[in-house]
Amino acid sequence: MRRKTTSRLRQKLRVSSGHYQTQLELALEEQGPLIRGSFGTRRRVCGNPTCKCTQGELHESKFLSATDKGRVRQVHVPAGDEEKVASGVERYRRFREMRGRLAELAQEQLELVDRLGRSLLMSYPPDNPLPPAHHNGPPPREGRRGRR
Repeated sequence: MRRKTTSRLRQKLRVSSGHYQTQLELALEEQGPLIRGSFGTRRRVCGNPTCKCTQGELHESKFLSATDKGRVRQVHVPAGDEEKVASGVERYRRFREMRGRLAELAQEQLELVDRLGRSLLMSYPPDNPLPPAHHNGPPPREGRRGRR
C-alpha cells in the first residue's frame, strides 16, 4: 500500500511540475511592455450648447486608470497611443494571471512533497512509532543549557 501511495504522489508531483514549467515558459516569453491599470472609454458632454453632444452624441475619450500610492489616478490616452496602451494593459493582466497560477502550482508542489515525505517516513525501531510532525520546517533546535 505504501509503495502505491508514494508512486501516485510522485506521479502527481511530476504532472504538477510540468504545469509549473509550462507557466514559467509563458512568463519568460513575455516581452512587454506591461502597463498596470484599466483601459477605458469615457463619454461626456463638452458644454458647448450648439454641439452634437447636447443631442446625445457624446464625445469619447480613452483613459488609463491605475492606483498610485493608494489613490486612483486617471490619465488621458491620446488616440495615437490607444492600441499600445490597450495591448500593454492586456499583457499585464495575462502576466499577473500567470504569476498567480505559478504561486498556486508552487504551493501544490510543496504540499505534494510534504505528503511524499510523510509517506516515506519510517520509525525506528519499528515498534516505537514517532509522533507525526505538525510543521513544515526543520525540527526545532535544542537549546544551549548550562552555557553562559
